[in-house]
Amino acid sequence: MNPSALAAAGDGAPALTPFVLAVAGVLFHQVSRLWEQGLGGVAHTYAPVLVVRLPRRASVAAQLFALPAALALALVPRSPAAHVLAVALLVLWTVSTQRRLADHALLGVVAAALFAFVPRELHGAVARDLLIGVYLSAALLKVNEEYLRSERSAGRVVTAHYLGLLGLRPSAGFLGAAPYAVVFVEFAVGLALLVPGQEMWGLCAAILMHGAFGVSGNFPFSVLALALWVVTLTPPDAAAVDPGGGPLLWAAVAAGALTALALGRTASGRRSVSYLGKDLFQGLVYGYLCGLALSAQPFAAPPSGAGALVTHLLVGAAFLVNLALVPIGLKLEWSFAMFSSLRPFGRSWIERRPLAGHPRYYSLTLPARIPTKLLREVEPRFLYLATRQENVVHESVAFCLEESARKCRTSFAPRLMALAEDARELTPVDSAAGTAPPRRRLLTYPAVVPKSLDRRYLA
Repeated sequence: MNPSALAAAGDGAPALTPFVLAVAGVLFHQVSRLWEQGLGGVAHTYAPVLVVRLPRRASVAAQLFALPAALALALVPRSPAAHVLAVALLVLWTVSTQRRLADHALLGVVAAALFAFVPRELHGAVARDLLIGVYLSAALLKVNEEYLRSERSAGRVVTAHYLGLLGLRPSAGFLGAAPYAVVFVEFAVGLALLVPGQEMWGLCAAILMHGAFGVSGNFPFSVLALALWVVTLTPPDAAAVDPGGGPLLWAAVAAGALTALALGRTASGRRSVSYLGKDLFQGLVYGYLCGLALSAQPFAAPPSGAGALVTHLLVGAAFLVNLALVPIGLKLEWSFAMFSSLRPFGRSWIERRPLAGHPRYYSLTLPARIPTKLLREVEPRFLYLATRQENVVHESVAFCLEESARKCRTSFAPRLMALAEDARELTPVDSAAGTAPPRRRLLTYPAVVPKSLDRRYLA
């Protein structure tokens, strides 16, 4: 740890604290998303993840300004009030999020909130516990028939698609081994964090794994994970992370930038000048964090004592509950289940009957005439996907869409769907329950899914 960094943290100057790193990681996610998708979606309110449908202007303000303001407040040294307000702005941004709250975004918000209120000497324990929970739960959720052995496995499909964009044609044996390799690496990295003294082995494996995730389209997750690695490897008595570094750090920055430029791809493979700029920016940030983590000198043992024990128990219990909610059917999207081949329904996951109060899916019919006002409220491309004959939508989305349609004196005629007894698809409910109106619900399941369980679904 550079003494100048500690001095800066102690004399009131802005410092690279764990709280700042976590908030910056969430902001990085938002900047990357807006850079890629543009500003067109910041005013949409038809699929709020947390049920609360903000006014249009409030949604725009939260999407564009909440996170930069939170980062500015996080940089204020020794100011509990500023940090509380920063966390409130993070929550406001979360409330404004539409359709899906990315697992890594939720991880960043939770990490920031913990760093804001947990004693400084426990920040490393918090970061370590969060990473262990993420890696182990992500691996466990992939141990299912669909992911490991099916031709529809997300591990096979994503690997084949990305390598195809690079002009490579992997063998069937390679693709068959890919899902097992992902599960093995995730388990191994989580276990390395559990065993004191093995952190650097886990870090090297994590850098390679997150680098692969990054160039194939998910640098925001990689950046947040490496930020937590930096906090994990920072000594408990340090006031802040040393932002400088020697040749190793700058070599990592250069390697990250070059790797992102050389191996990054879009879903179609082609990249515009703007997209190349985004890849360069993401690679620079990822490489910088990798350099910080590699330059750290792991301390002898993670924090111990009553405070650390409480932290371990609370974070561990939270992940166990989070994990348990998946098989009983109450969660999917917020369970670090990305690319795990889990599905909202069906034998490819766990055959089960809907629980009381369980989110339902509806089919929608596109009105013969679509009012112009409705098209200003709902993204036309999403409207197209939501009303296609082969798709169904989460009832919360159906509720908001129908609410907007009624204001325009039209309707999507939502029809309740259920898993057929004799087919691998969702079919209309013919009983009186089939006309049950959709309800406002948390989007703990995907906004749009295919009716057929045999269609690939990557979530």
